[in-house]
Amino acid sequence: MEGEAQKIKPTPSNLSSSNPPRSPAGRGPRTPRTPRRAELQPTRLEALDGGQGPLGPLGEESLAPDTGPTPPLKEQNLPTRTNQQPRGRAPNAGAGAGAGVETGAGAAARPDTFGADAPQNLRRGPPPVRPPPSVLENRRQAQPSVSVEQAAKPSFSITVGDPHKVGDLTSSHIVYQVGTKTSSKAYKLSEFTVSRRYRDFLWLYTSLHTNNPGIVVPPPPEKQAVGRFDTNFVESRRSALERMLNKVATHPILQHDSDLKIFLESDAFAMDVKHREHKEPLALGDGSGKSGGMFSSLGLGGGGGGKFVEHDDWFHDRRIYLDALENQLKALLKSIDTVAAQRKMLAEAAGDFSASLHALAAVELSPSLSGPLEGLSDIQLRIRELYERQAQTDVLTLGITIDEYIRLISSIKTAFQQRQKAYHTWHAAESELAKRKATQDKVLRSGKTQQDRLNQLQADVGEGERRYHQARLLYEDMGQLMRGELERFEREKVEDFKAGLETFLEGQVEAQKE
Repeated sequence: MEGEAQKIKPTPSNLSSSNPPRSPAGRGPRTPRTPRRAELQPTRLEALDGGQGPLGPLGEESLAPDTGPTPPLKEQNLPTRTNQQPRGRAPNAGAGAGAGVETGAGAAARPDTFGADAPQNLRRGPPPVRPPPSVLENRRQAQPSVSVEQAAKPSFSITVGDPHKVGDLTSSHIVYQVGTKTSSKAYKLSEFTVSRRYRDFLWLYTSLHTNNPGIVVPPPPEKQAVGRFDTNFVESRRSALERMLNKVATHPILQHDSDLKIFLESDAFAMDVKHREHKEPLALGDGSGKSGGMFSSLGLGGGGGGKFVEHDDWFHDRRIYLDALENQLKALLKSIDTVAAQRKMLAEAAGDFSASLHALAAVELSPSLSGPLEGLSDIQLRIRELYERQAQTDVLTLGITIDEYIRLISSIKTAFQQRQKAYHTWHAAESELAKRKATQDKVLRSGKTQQDRLNQLQADVGEGERRYHQARLLYEDMGQLMRGELERFEREKVEDFKAGLETFLEGQVEAQKE
């Protein structure tokens, strides 16, 4: 009852709105509600201009500061505002009835119904502000996520370990355990281990080059006839083979090669390789373009076909740059090897010095002198171990990175040679097509009706055009691939040398501390 009394209590706005309006024709006062609602609109618009923002009443004197009705009060007021008063009411209660009507369907279309001139219990605070959809979308995009390509790209983690010598004196060699963890669905298992020897890595490198002309294939370390069973050499080769496989597995094209799958997964590797070599002539003869078929069917397995003149300035500049970089890296690798050799010599000298001090301490009768001599001998032993460890670290951090990129430059030059062969094959196909067209024109000009000969010549011309366009597309595709490969080479070179230098300097700092 108290809330109802507050609702009917007249306010200045109610008193002003209770005066009956005058009709446009000058007739007497009338009580229809439709014109009254039209009169109430400008009054409330004036109140909106005076103290309302776009979200409702903000700071009127009659409102309590910073306090709005609690949610339960709003739920209780909603039925009171939406219910209409009976039509048979006195004129002085018409304002309250009009307010009730305004809160019905009309209030849904007019957000200014409960303005500053509304009763205290009918006023409400601003509705909660919901951020626009664009803001929500930006928040979702701001969260760290993985791209679709990265999510679909399989991951590989390959380790090469447990090198051990097998075989007799004449056929002895090192066998490595190659362990693979992958998320690729092309493999039977997600984790497996196989045994491979060095020549198996060479087979993989050659196969990847043949299957993917224009791609820079990470090469294995070079062969070494002398000292191949030395502990330091075996460890450096193991590390280089592991880096090679991981670079191949992370390459977006090479990771899908079938020969890589055979190398990593096959338990009967020798038999699978022989079976593939028996099937290879059939694959090369169909000219399907799969694997090395296109490369061999176009005649790229032969010689160079003459002197090649580079017409693309971009490739010409890259060739000069790679030659200079190769010479600089070879000089740097030679310096690293010299430093490592000198450290080994210092380690040997420190070992000899330690042995001499130990022998002197053993024959010295005075404990006051034999004790310091023995302690100095132990220090020299630690110095020897430190020099040996530094020499090995120099080779395995910075030296192996330099050697890897010298071999990568050789792989890039192999890709350049493949591109040159593709160029010669393209022009050879063009010359052959011109000869076949000339023969066809000669037969047509002779005027003799040799339909069988014409059909054969027409078929030969069609085949020549097919080979010409195929060779031209191969040459152009190889150029595009090599541009991307050289850009990838530059990015990885910076990252690898940065990591190698950081590891090298950290090792030097730790050695100085010791």
